[in-house]
Amino acid sequence: MLKLFISITLVFSFSLSTKVEQSEHSKLSSELTPFGAVKIGNGSVIPAWDGKVSTAQDAKPNFTINSNNANEYKNNLTLGQLALFEKYPDSFSMPIYSTQRSAIAPEWVYENTAYNALNATLNEDQAGFSNNKAGIPFPIPQSALEVYFNHVSRWRGLQLENRASDAVVFKNGKFTLNTRDTLVRFDGYIADLESNYFVSLIAKILAPATKSGGGVLVLEPLDQLNEKRAAWLWDKGRRRVVRAPNVAYDNPVQTSSSLRTVDDTDLINGSPDRFDWKMLDKREIYIPYNNEALSSKDLKYKDILKEGHINSDLTRYELHRVWVIEATLKEKWRHVYSKRTFYIDEDSWQVMAVDQYNKQGKLWRVSLSYTKFFADMPGIFPVINVFHDLISKKYHVMGLQNEESSTNKFNGEIAKNSLFTPAGFKRYMQ
Repeated sequence: MLKLFISITLVFSFSLSTKVEQSEHSKLSSELTPFGAVKIGNGSVIPAWDGKVSTAQDAKPNFTINSNNANEYKNNLTLGQLALFEKYPDSFSMPIYSTQRSAIAPEWVYENTAYNALNATLNEDQAGFSNNKAGIPFPIPQSALEVYFNHVSRWRGLQLENRASDAVVFKNGKFTLNTRDTLVRFDGYIADLESNYFVSLIAKILAPATKSGGGVLVLEPLDQLNEKRAAWLWDKGRRRVVRAPNVAYDNPVQTSSSLRTVDDTDLINGSPDRFDWKMLDKREIYIPYNNEALSSKDLKYKDILKEGHINSDLTRYELHRVWVIEATLKEKWRHVYSKRTFYIDEDSWQVMAVDQYNKQGKLWRVSLSYTKFFADMPGIFPVINVFHDLISKKYHVMGLQNEESSTNKFNGEIAKNSLFTPAGFKRYMQ
């Protein structure tokens, strides 16, 4: 039985969404992909989507964008990418490869997405959605918030287990690492699971020695305005579980040396209520895609982590169509970002790039998601996410696995609800 998302949002019946007309819905089987992307190519660089994935990759890029020629390609670049060329003119570059539209999902996710196109609605407070099945809620979006929730609820498999290291890279290129074991259960996609949450996460810190033994349990509702994210920390000194303070919005993440806020995780997450949202024109942008080389076990972290940014020679960019949405801070709220611009891949609904502005309205941070195709998911998922601070010239990298003994494991034996409780967390940490 295909499961409806279970969340607090189901109590709302009124919606501010405009439902898709039947004539528009029919395009999902003709003009649009099952996830709502334009099926045909652009007549030159972007090919048509056919639901098939080729594992073959070009040996060399078609060309490379650098600080000398970036202006020629500015119409297909984000302001953040242009800022990186300006900040690191001698080293930052973007190797451009042939576009491969490798974002796919299981057939049952497509079927649920087709149902959602006619039925899913934003809640009255627009902090969540309802009347949907486990799939993309708004494949034919009518607003910026619908695009946002497509990213939040995109297909990422049923569950993910991995061991990964997160790096803080300093201005001189030296770096520190935090290594963790993480298990993420995507509750909203698991049939017959009795859960009041959308995502359940548990993690244990393995290194460095000064932080080893710490951990976190996070229970993520869909509508975080009406039901707050629940989080607990493991106090290794007293060997007890303690309730974490409100883990949300612009609270800094300490393991990132405060280069990332809580709502920067996954490039954006959490309640959208503190910002006004606007949909901008759809664009063709060079975004990180099919970054197989970055996941190679032949690489050491020192091969990837360089001064100012990751090793450009190891990256792969392709031209893709993206949705562009803008979030501007409401006057009554405070946040370290006054504005954020998000670039979302039309095929997967993954946020691929973010431009983040400080309180003075100046571009401050630039985030990029370096994705690739994972066959056992199947679909697009980040190899690493990179968060740049243009002022300090430091950056933070999430998800490095090159020197770890394991890789991402999708859709393994589904963890029991008892694990995602304070008692289960205690057992996990001991």
